[in-house]
Amino acid sequence: MINPAESLPELTYTSSSSGTTGDRLVTVVHRPLLAERMAVTAAAHPALAERLLGAENRRVARLAAPNCSDVECATPLSTRADRTLPDGTLVLSVSHDVLATPDAMVDRMLEEITDHAPAWLYADPTHLAFLCHRARARGVTRLPVRAVVLTYSLLTHAARRAVTDALPEDAVVAEVLSMSEFGWFGIECALGARHLNEENFHHEILREDGTEAGPGELGELVVTSIGDRLSPHVRYRTGDLLEPGSACACGAPGRTVIHHGRASSRLLDGPGGRAVTPRQVDDTLADVTGVRHYRVDQSEPGTVRCRIITSPGTDPAEESGAVRDRLRALLPRVERVEVSTVAHIEAERSGKFATCSGPGRVREGALL
Repeated sequence: MINPAESLPELTYTSSSSGTTGDRLVTVVHRPLLAERMAVTAAAHPALAERLLGAENRRVARLAAPNCSDVECATPLSTRADRTLPDGTLVLSVSHDVLATPDAMVDRMLEEITDHAPAWLYADPTHLAFLCHRARARGVTRLPVRAVVLTYSLLTHAARRAVTDALPEDAVVAEVLSMSEFGWFGIECALGARHLNEENFHHEILREDGTEAGPGELGELVVTSIGDRLSPHVRYRTGDLLEPGSACACGAPGRTVIHHGRASSRLLDGPGGRAVTPRQVDDTLADVTGVRHYRVDQSEPGTVRCRIITSPGTDPAEESGAVRDRLRALLPRVERVEVSTVAHIEAERSGKFATCSGPGRVREGALL
């Protein structure tokens, strides 16, 4: 059988999406174009760009859902050589159901991070937060990483706290907006705003009526790639919701946006009520600091069920009550709001961890 990759031009990169929507989309792109997009996007955060691109040590380690990697990393039997990509990136071994990753794989991740000594870590926020919690339980209070890029899924306040608490004080952490179809197209600057890369992409943030969303409004991100002759995308619907942001004092080019998560994951504030995004839910729960992980499920508009995993030393009943109060305030028209403390919350079929699952889940374009 002929391998299609063998007939592609030199420096061509192929990858598969995680399968967020049920299908795994194969992307083909020139490596130099991906590198250019990364460099242009990273320039909005000079300190991070220096750690990523200017350092003599450019070793990278990756921690994300196995479906997001180009190697099989979900089996405990895989070796470090099995999980090292041609460019030297080490893919850390983790279970498809991230919160069920066994102790042996956690120990291996910590050992390999120390041995590999990466200049930076490319990670899913929930996956890295899980590792940070498990490391602290082992007495490891600092991961030997000086730069972290958080991408793949929605960055929650709880995950941000866990990651920053486990890194050296001089470490640089930033969220990157990325897709398997495009690579990097947006980044968090040093002041915390997310800037779009408008040199390599044309971005539209469209309301349901097809017009451009304004300040304070939500719209679906629609992307057109610039300069991509191998596999151009024209007005590609991502299924992600963005809100146009305000001007940023950092001076970086590109519009600022607030990432609200998947359109299909929105909740409804009761029958016929307004839609509520995963970002709005997470902002509502931001100050409930005893919650490590949560998931809000809504199969029909009148009922919301939330499961939480709390930190050791906290009062589960107190944390549950705080979460319930905040969800009731956010969703006043929902008749039943139930909150329970659990030991485990399952990941999606793709391996990603979703914080919200609304009643209107539909098939959409696949994200990283």
